[in-house]
Amino acid sequence: MTRQEFEAWATAHGWMKDPWGHYHKGDRRFKLSTIAVRLEAKAGNAGWVRLHSGYYSKLHITETGKLAGLVY
Repeated sequence: MTRQEFEAWATAHGWMKDPWGHYHKGDRRFKLSTIAVRLEAKAGNAGWVRLHSGYYSKLHITETGKLAGLVY
């Protein structure tokens, strides 16, 4: 998967892009870098906490349309 494929998947599944290039949905966000993506959750005063991450090359879309390949 490429970054552009990930962004297309995120947009199609209701994730909204912010001015910094992160994709938000509720209290979760995908933070993108040049080679990887991180799924983070808002944790009150602690800020954003990483839940999962993965390289674009390891990510794929399942038959049901879900994102797979993120690891902790």
